[in-house]
Amino acid sequence: MRFDENVGSAPGVDALLFLFAAITLVALADRWPPLALCAVPMAALAGTTLPDLDMTLGLGHRSGLTHGVLPVLIALWSPRWRPVAAGLALGIGLHLSADVFPNGMRGFATVKLPGVGSIGRNGSWAWLAVNAVAALAIGALLVRRMASTGMTLAILIVVAVIGVAYLFVTDGGWPALLVYGGTGWALVRRRAIARS
Repeated sequence: MRFDENVGSAPGVDALLFLFAAITLVALADRWPPLALCAVPMAALAGTTLPDLDMTLGLGHRSGLTHGVLPVLIALWSPRWRPVAAGLALGIGLHLSADVFPNGMRGFATVKLPGVGSIGRNGSWAWLAVNAVAALAIGALLVRRMASTGMTLAILIVVAVIGVAYLFVTDGGWPALLVYGGTGWALVRRRAIARS
């Protein structure tokens, strides 16, 4: 088998391609700064599948190294890469939110930590939920700090479309969509009540 015949079948490899594109956009932003903001949705696309790179790397499925905020923290190493970190955070948050709703939280579906192994059913739910919320919060905060209110809204709308498309087709995505939809409705409703 040749690599080019199987590049689409290795979990997480597509994430590396989108991540490379996001990094390239940030690198080119020296010449045209708006490209840095374009990197956010590209990195978000990468983040939706990056956690499953654990299988390709031989770490075992649901490795705590990839199914958490660690990739985001690595991207935050340099302030220059904040647009990449923001997008990764949003995409990983979407991926982890779908992983909170597996068909069954046992065996393959549980989170595994290096040197520890599986953290069990309840530990896995807690790990995924806490890291999903943390990743989404980090991503939204980073985008807000990088752009004006209007541009932040535009970026988050593009990422929301990516998120809906991803969650629509992935296992566990429907319950996550319901949670996001309900939360979004409650926030909009709360704001409307506060204004009246």
